[in-house]
Amino acid sequence: MYREMKTVVEIIESLKQEGYIEEYSIKDGMLNCNSTRNDYNAKDLLIEKTERYEGDSDPSDNVIVYAITAKDGSKGTLIDSYGVYSDPNFGILIDEIPLKEVHKLQGS
Repeated sequence: MYREMKTVVEIIESLKQEGYIEEYSIKDGMLNCNSTRNDYNAKDLLIEKTERYEGDSDPSDNVIVYAITAKDGSKGTLIDSYGVYSDPNFGILIDEIPLKEVHKLQGS
């Protein structure tokens, strides 16, 4: 379902309402849950969906929000820039995590 979002905060709040309450970060090549301090390997995760935000005038405002579920039931969000501002180390882990939601642009 398409939802027009105005800000990254609105995207995150919408995902929280869907149960993605944890905040994740990447540390030492693993996904880290900021509240529990649990670390996850890519094999323990599933990207349920992605939401993109594109700033009107500043390319550094382009971010992607990942809605991720871990095997232990933890659900949360992970945020990264995309395009030229994306962190290549971030992409290495993200590329290893299976993606549940497939978009038309990703192929069939």
